Amino acid sequence: MSDEHDLPEEPGMINIRNLSIRCGNCDTYQTLSHYQRRDDWNVYTFECENDVCDPAGTRTLLEVPVELDEFAHRDPTWHGGKVHAGADHADD
Repeated sequence: MSDEHDLPEEPGMINIRNLSIRCGNCDTYQTLSHYQRRDDWNVYTFECENDVCDPAGTRTLLEVPVELDEFAHRDPTWHGGKVHAGADHADD
């Protein structure tokens, strides 16, 4: 017997473009600023683009399992960027 609140057997895909990351300090949305691959995880770094927050204290790291990362699967050649993700490619 299955309960409607049971977790699915297989997890769905995660697309970071469908997520909003908001700063707990200044309450503005953060911008994707960097991408890095760590073992079986894709790590996305988000930062505020204002003069209020110090990135060292308000930076957000979002870790997504590689096999569930729809964003990375859509463009496997994208290797991250700096401000305005993809504008300047990082040398990772």
